Amino acid sequence: MNRLLLLLLLVLWLPGASADISVHVPGGYVSTAPVVLDDVVLVRSSGTFDGNNPPAVFAYGQEGLEVWRVVGPSTVQPDMAELVVAPAGEADCGSWPRTLVVAWSSGRLDGLNPADGSVFWSIQTEVEGWGLTATPVLTPSSLVQVTRDGIEQRCLADGALLARTDLGPGWRNPAIVVNGTAYVGDEASNVWAWSIGNANATSVPAAGRIRHAPLPLAGGLLVHAQQDAGSVVEWYPLASNGTLTTPSAVHRLPRGNAPGMPVALGTHGAVIADSSGLLHLAWTPEGWDTTPLDTRSVNGPLRVEAGLLLGSENHAEGGFLVLDVASWNARSIHGPLGFGTAPPVHCGDALLLVKDEGTMVVLGEHVSGCPLSPVTVEVDRTPAVWSLSILAAYLVGAAAWKRKGVVHGAKWASPFLLLALVLVLPQLGAWWSHLGPSTAPDDVWNPAWPSSWEGGQVVVFELPSGRVAIGGLPEATTVLEATMAAAVELNLTLTVEQHSLGPWVTAVDGVEGRGWVVDVDGRLLTIGAAQGALSTEAVVVWRPA
Repeated sequence: MNRLLLLLLLVLWLPGASADISVHVPGGYVSTAPVVLDDVVLVRSSGTFDGNNPPAVFAYGQEGLEVWRVVGPSTVQPDMAELVVAPAGEADCGSWPRTLVVAWSSGRLDGLNPADGSVFWSIQTEVEGWGLTATPVLTPSSLVQVTRDGIEQRCLADGALLARTDLGPGWRNPAIVVNGTAYVGDEASNVWAWSIGNANATSVPAAGRIRHAPLPLAGGLLVHAQQDAGSVVEWYPLASNGTLTTPSAVHRLPRGNAPGMPVALGTHGAVIADSSGLLHLAWTPEGWDTTPLDTRSVNGPLRVEAGLLLGSENHAEGGFLVLDVASWNARSIHGPLGFGTAPPVHCGDALLLVKDEGTMVVLGEHVSGCPLSPVTVEVDRTPAVWSLSILAAYLVGAAAWKRKGVVHGAKWASPFLLLALVLVLPQLGAWWSHLGPSTAPDDVWNPAWPSSWEGGQVVVFELPSGRVAIGGLPEATTVLEATMAAAVELNLTLTVEQHSLGPWVTAVDGVEGRGWVVDVDGRLLTIGAAQGALSTEAVVVWRPA
């Protein structure tokens, strides 16, 4: 009997199972780093040139399910500006909540609510071939945006234009703001300085096209300029009033093709990247002390986070660059391969990886801190435990009956029978739910619904303001999956909480009441929404309890 009890305990303590998450982001290339924000991951796709897949911004939550999306206008130029989240604040022009700022290559600049993708404000900037490809820059009181031919200061409360001046033509060339002056390079081989709010900007010539924000370093600015063959690193000293001066001759450093976006390490160090690999630069008055770090080709942004230098190899078999900043030792990681410029991003204790083709994965031993982490699926131990309990009741009861009679046998068997009964109750409840009265599928179909919904799944919400429904959705396998997809299409907010039956919807569009119940094909669902399986033609109706 002791062995039997030990077996029961082992079954009860079987660990739960979880799985890594992989999400395919639709809509063309993903060339920028995802943003991890509270309980969602934000990522943008650039669209495709044929117009069949417009650019978009997506929010993904637990299990990699889409929470919301905002679709942008199609253009011939990919959207390559990073997503920027501005914290709530106020200035002379007004106050604003936390805002997701999205710059589109169509020239549109949006301020969105990161919770649901709704629009706080939207403005249109100039377009010449393309519009905005530079990442927006935040200051404590405003937004600085490099446009196709200029630079603007805008109010974060409503996007209103506060100041503007002309620059040379640019592409993927964000500014850096230092002590109230914005510095930016352009495609015409100039480095500009704009004291924000002034009517004009000043410039000095550069060695080539500049496609990254100038890097403040050792009292000056580092730029890595692209040329027709190769590239050149230059360092521009800054005067005491912030004025640009001519580049330092002893800090001119020829490099390889296709430079990436450098990153600073401290006040006098930086890492640059190009097709020849990565190089650490330490500034001295006599020139650069250089240390080769890696030979892999990185052409996009470099990122330093949690003591790691991160980047993406940009070739057909390219992986990801992960170097320990303290030792410069490389960490070998697996993940999607291919062309890509988006560096890895920490998501909890794991790394979030994405390549151009749009596959985004969470990689790490501890993914629970990442918003994309899977819902823990517990191993269903109950059938094994109640079966073993009945077996134990039979064996123990039979032995006791043989020794001292039927009453004694029943006494020893009853605890095991009680355990089996308790464990089998959920299965009995699920079975009972299918025996209740139900409505035939034809009766739950509303003739007013579009004929295109027939043969598919339909989700209905009975709200105090009226009944809303949506069909024609991608086929879902569970009630919860269909419900979340429907809420996104209908622009409704859902509150989902964890209960003993798994995730459960407790509020729809802010309406809680006494709770919510759900019918599937006219039959009340008495198990968790995440466990409620759906047929291909199911009608799901959520209504207040």
